[in-house]
Amino acid sequence: MKRACPTIQELLAFDAVAKHESFTRAANVLCVTVSGVSKQIASLESFVGRPLLQKAGRGVTLTAVGREYWRKISPSLRVIESATFEARLDESSAGVLTLASVPTFLTKWLIPRLPSFRKLHPGVTFSFGQHLRLNDSQPADIDAAIRFGPGNWSSVISDYIAGKEFICIYAAKLEQQLGHPIKQSDVLKQTLLHHEEAPFVWRQWATHWNIDETITLSGPRFTQYSAIIQAVVNGLGVGLVPQILVEEELAQGIVMQLGPAIEFDLGHYLCFNPNRMNRPIFAAFHSWMLTLNKAEQSCYKVPVA
Repeated sequence: MKRACPTIQELLAFDAVAKHESFTRAANVLCVTVSGVSKQIASLESFVGRPLLQKAGRGVTLTAVGREYWRKISPSLRVIESATFEARLDESSAGVLTLASVPTFLTKWLIPRLPSFRKLHPGVTFSFGQHLRLNDSQPADIDAAIRFGPGNWSSVISDYIAGKEFICIYAAKLEQQLGHPIKQSDVLKQTLLHHEEAPFVWRQWATHWNIDETITLSGPRFTQYSAIIQAVVNGLGVGLVPQILVEEELAQGIVMQLGPAIEFDLGHYLCFNPNRMNRPIFAAFHSWMLTLNKAEQSCYKVPVA
C-alpha cells in the first residue's frame, strides 16, 4: 500500500531549507551532508508532484506551492518537537510552557522576573519561540504569546500585563550639545525614532504638550524597542518608549527622561486560547503574570494621552 504522507526526514529537511533558504545551513542544523538534504528534498518533491523550492542567487526560496505547504506543516512539526521534548523530561518535571514573546519585553522585563516563578514552580520548563507581529495570527502550538499592541486580537483572550506608560528619552550628552536643559519644543528639532507598531504615539505626545503634530511624522522606523533605545544611547535621535523597557539605562544615566510618563492605548498583553487554562502549569503562569500586573499598576500612575 502506498504511503499517504512523506517521511519525517523529508519534512525536517524541507523545514530546515525553507527556514534558512540554504541547503548548506540546513545541513549544518540537521547534522547531515548537503547531498543528504538534497536527496530528501528531491524525494519530497517527487512525492508531492510539485516543485517546492527554486533557486535564488546563491540560495533557494520557496515556490508559491512550497510556501503554502510549509505554512501548513510547520506548526505540526513544532508540536512534534515539543511533545518529544516533554516526553523526554524526567518525572519531576511539571511540563513545558511554550511562549512567544516580543524580544525586548522578554529580555528586559520577563526574564529578570522568571526566577521568582521558578521558585514557586521549579518543575516547569520554558520554551520561547519566534515572536508574533501585530497582524500575525496566533499559532495553535503555543500556550500563549506576549504581544505588543492595543489588545484587540481576535479569537484569543488578551490580558494586559504592562507597558502602557511611555516616556521620551534622549542621550545624556544631548544637553551638553545644546547648552541648556531640554524642553519639549527641543525634541521636535531632533530626529524622532519610531516603532513600526506604534506609528501614532509621537503625534499623540505632541498633542499632549500642545505642539504642532505635523512635524512628528518623519524619522527612521524600527521593529524593536531595544534598537530604538540603543539608537538613543548612540545619539541617533530621541525615542518614545515604554518606561518598563528602559529602566536600566535610566538608572545608569546613559539616557535621560524628558517630562513625566504618558499613558497610551498600547501595551504588552498575555494572549491565549481559553482552553489553555485547562493546563495547570499555564493557569499558574497566568495567575503569576496577573500578580505582576497589579504590582506594575501600583508603580505607574500617569496621565492619559
